Amino acid sequence: MALGNINPMALGKIRPMYIIYLILLSLIIFQIILLLTSAAKGFHKYFFMKELNLLERYGGAGSWVVITGASSGQGYEMALAFAERGFNLLLIGSKRTDKTVEQIQKDYPLVKTRIIYKDFRKAYTDDFFVDIQAAFDDIGDHLAILVNNVGHRVGWNPYHEMDSAYIRDVISTGTIVQSRLTHMAIPWFLERKQNKQSNQIRHSALINITAQCMHPNFLFGVTMTNEISVPYLSVYEAANAFGFYHGTSIYKEYQGVFDILNITPGAVVTENTGCLNKTLFNVSGKTYVKHLMKMIGNVQGSTCAYWGHALSNYLINLAPNMKDGLLKKVGETIATDFMKKSKRDYAIVDATAFTATVADVATIADVATVADVATVADVAQTE
Repeated sequence: MALGNINPMALGKIRPMYIIYLILLSLIIFQIILLLTSAAKGFHKYFFMKELNLLERYGGAGSWVVITGASSGQGYEMALAFAERGFNLLLIGSKRTDKTVEQIQKDYPLVKTRIIYKDFRKAYTDDFFVDIQAAFDDIGDHLAILVNNVGHRVGWNPYHEMDSAYIRDVISTGTIVQSRLTHMAIPWFLERKQNKQSNQIRHSALINITAQCMHPNFLFGVTMTNEISVPYLSVYEAANAFGFYHGTSIYKEYQGVFDILNITPGAVVTENTGCLNKTLFNVSGKTYVKHLMKMIGNVQGSTCAYWGHALSNYLINLAPNMKDGLLKKVGETIATDFMKKSKRDYAIVDATAFTATVADVATIADVATVADVATVADVAQTE
């Protein structure tokens, strides 16, 4: 056909379609570039980044680390890890923390330890933090690192039949403790930074063990919302969201003043969480903390500590239609387990980690429970 016979009207209709296709192709290429860039950064962070000399960075001998919930699980492993690196430890939690201190004294006899026994469910009371504040003031500007590691997981189905006491306990443990201890520690972090009598630069660090509240969307994932929330755990999920956004807001306010790390964990298998050993991308508590220690001082803001947990956030985009159903199934399992235990006992314990994640296409939400005396009140994201 001769060019002169082409209908100009038809040509005018074709050109806009080419423009639309070009725009769509450009957006896809742009997303792929962003994904590859993120993958390259993640590969470096999780496989090539080296741990800093933490004791040197945070003030040397005599520096103290405060950890909530260190009787078992991740909190226990973190206490031992910091002790191994020469930090003194102030541990706040249940009587079970005595076992942690005994192990530290056995393995690292030069490390100083202090314990403040607390039932975190009572954090709403007026005098709850008085002795903690006194301990902070006594440690003074040697207070180098605060690890907010305590939370309180409760699941119930249906929600409206749950004992209202659980609501108070979850909110008290999961919101007040982190916000108050952070508020108490920051003045000492600033004192360390401004201390003119010391020739040594002493950094400080705030570490929050929070939760994955959202995941990135790309490709098929753009068809779904990016929140991660498990049904039947509504109050606990809300407390997790508080911890995440509180930590994120603190980071945006104080970034550059002191180190801030908001850890968003997935499945971590400890002596209390054998139920997670078949979960995709699960990791032992000791290995997880080893990876977490590499992040301190090297990474700022929110991050997963383990590569598998980070990867899981992207995998859900490959099967977006499965997300809600799998999260609901996990929520039902957690709630059923909790309700059975609640008939036997209800006593606070220090926790391991529970985080609603997308780490397993079979479970989507990774759940770490505490098996201590089959207790109900699993204090999640903690010991």
